[in-house]
Amino acid sequence: MNGDFENFKEQVRSTADMVEIISGYVPLKKKGQNYWGCCPFHGEKTPSFSVNPGKSMFYCFGCHEGGDIFKFIMKIENCSFMDALKLLAGRYGIPIPEKQKTAAEIAREKQRDSIYSANELASKFFQACLTKTAYGEPALAYLAGRGIGKEIIAGFGIGYALNNFTALVSSLAKRGCQPQVLEAAGLAARGRDGYYDKFRNRVIIPIRDARGRIVGFGGRVLDNSTPKYLNTAETQWFNKRRLLFGLDIALKAIRKSGRAVVVEGYMDAISLHAAGFDNVVASMGTAFSQEQAKLLQRLADEVIFCYDSDSAGRKASVRAVSIAREAGLKVRIAGVPDGKDPDEYVRQHGSAAFAQVLAAAQNGIDFQIDETILQNNIANLAGKVEAVSNILPFLLECQNEIEASEHIRRLAQRLTIDEGLIAEEYRKAARRGGRQQTGQPTVIPEEKSAGIGQQAEELLLRLLLEQPQLCDECCAEVKETGFEDAVLAQLFDRLCELGTAYTMDKLNNVLDDAAQTALARILAHQLPEGDMDKLMQDCLRQMRRLRLEKEYEKHRLLADEYERSADERFLSELMESQRIKNEIKKLYGNQNK
Repeated sequence: MNGDFENFKEQVRSTADMVEIISGYVPLKKKGQNYWGCCPFHGEKTPSFSVNPGKSMFYCFGCHEGGDIFKFIMKIENCSFMDALKLLAGRYGIPIPEKQKTAAEIAREKQRDSIYSANELASKFFQACLTKTAYGEPALAYLAGRGIGKEIIAGFGIGYALNNFTALVSSLAKRGCQPQVLEAAGLAARGRDGYYDKFRNRVIIPIRDARGRIVGFGGRVLDNSTPKYLNTAETQWFNKRRLLFGLDIALKAIRKSGRAVVVEGYMDAISLHAAGFDNVVASMGTAFSQEQAKLLQRLADEVIFCYDSDSAGRKASVRAVSIAREAGLKVRIAGVPDGKDPDEYVRQHGSAAFAQVLAAAQNGIDFQIDETILQNNIANLAGKVEAVSNILPFLLECQNEIEASEHIRRLAQRLTIDEGLIAEEYRKAARRGGRQQTGQPTVIPEEKSAGIGQQAEELLLRLLLEQPQLCDECCAEVKETGFEDAVLAQLFDRLCELGTAYTMDKLNNVLDDAAQTALARILAHQLPEGDMDKLMQDCLRQMRRLRLEKEYEKHRLLADEYERSADERFLSELMESQRIKNEIKKLYGNQNK
């Protein structure tokens, strides 16, 4: 089966016309060997989205998304790899190989389909109760009082559960839906006298997955009775950690803006959509999860958390910042004034005021630092030391040392502590955590820029992608010099392993997402004309020179530091720096040094 599946995947990849597929989402124009258009993943007016039909890769120079046809479909449709594969197979009429399913698998699929069907029927029943019966009038009045009109009601499929113990069970039984299925879906329960409805006298909110399938429901009372909210019980199909309420509706707006706003509850999300904020989703509680972060990471560059301003909401925001940053998202925290939740605030103050709340959202790590300081008594030294200790884990999450250094500077000012002392504690923590262990006195280094070194590495890879027979020739040199960029190093290693047997399909199969994106970026550039062997040697020489310059600078700084501290290692570091300087001169001549 595995061989059949691989053959099937390669058949789909080779059959799918990338230009044809992508043109269905965004207009493309041919310029040179590539096709260009405005990126469908972020808002832009000048085309920076490139499609290479020969290599079947896409890349956007604006938002830096890139990859193969499967990656494009996964991103644009917000679906899994298997769903993208099936979608393309269906488009080209390629039969999907079927494996022999076990009885348990068949039963599970049958139950899943029956639950989805029951949820759809239940949703239509609830909607009819709200909009087509007199019983729904109090619920309509309640929603109108919260600024939720007919358009939003229809868009979210909002309904009403009658104040009746068997209304849903009886109605769906007439449609052939067995009560046992409703029980499995969390819509009914079994009592002494038979099955009864779980949701009664509540506004009903369907909860959908990113593909728009109803997987559960939330119910909100019309008065102040308890429990205020009642959700479908957790099942293998309804797992709040893997869902974001409203994502199916907000998906296009999030993708276009590159930003998602995350609130706690579905009523917050619905109210904000009614107020014109169409990129809002709800985590359905304060426990923002890694799974939810991954859902957003496919669509957005930035997330703004706008949880309630109470203690629980602020603590949850501190945790959420770390989870979202771990997924590679930029994070800000929007604080709603006067301790109100987003729903209350937007209803009382209007859309313009809430837009200002979002615009003033605070950097995520700054928020974590502020919240941690509030929890410590920084009036005395012990409190300051404890605050620094508690803040260090947040600093270690910084994407680069420049960012960490800036937060350290601000923290030193807040606590009136010497910046160097905090920086030293940061370095100790970084070494304990497996980051940057040199064993030598050092300063926080600057972030590596995508400068001349990366350009040389990418140009070399672009050459090898066109002429893979050159891999053996430059392999030994690259092993000695190395790649500065770990992702490009992975790409080079995989290319060398495949050698002359390399094809784009085989290469894509052995690359992770980051390497696929790098591959797409490299292929979006054209090779310069001229002697390819000379071009390869120039790239290798540049890579070697930059490595030597970095080594020279390291030993020169150590020599200076050892000289200031009268350390006997000064002379050996000075001699090593001079040796490296001479090597650089041999590479390019005396004019360079």
